[in-house]
Amino acid sequence: MSPIHKRQKGVTLLITLVFLVVFLMLTISLVGSGVVNTKVAANQQYTVEARHAGQQAIEQVISQDFTAAPVARTVPVDVTGDGNADYTAQVAAPVCTTSKPVKNVELDTSNADDVSCFVGNGNNNTGIVSTTGGGGNSLCNGTQWDVSATVSDTAGTATRAALHQGVAVRVPYGTACPS
Repeated sequence: MSPIHKRQKGVTLLITLVFLVVFLMLTISLVGSGVVNTKVAANQQYTVEARHAGQQAIEQVISQDFTAAPVARTVPVDVTGDGNADYTAQVAAPVCTTSKPVKNVELDTSNADDVSCFVGNGNNNTGIVSTTGGGGNSLCNGTQWDVSATVSDTAGTATRAALHQGVAVRVPYGTACPS
């Protein structure tokens, strides 16, 4: 054998080992990146679910007459439909922010909700909007409410979301915001 071949026998093994280490490090890096991306996507999903759960809880509260006795409520929300509460929404007591008279000119005669606000409403409603008395005010006040909910995940993902929703409610004329 020539002296050149004797010197090159270990070089191929050394280069192969270097490439093997480089590919191994690249693979470990890609796996780690994939795990991080999966965690980020899962956290985004939990956050969106928590917001939807909060919205569902607020809708549940405002679908009832919450203006008569505004109180805080705890609303369990089942997102997955398996019968178990996935999130718990703490809906704060709705807060009335303003109450102002609704003007007769703001009413719509074709809207059933507005009919009760006309002067001479009910069976005696002539459909004529009166501008006399009360500075052109109707028989209703428009109130604005702030309903807020904080949602936490019962499954232990530590997901939290806070939501606020404004709600307009018609009440009898002269009704002030509850204190």
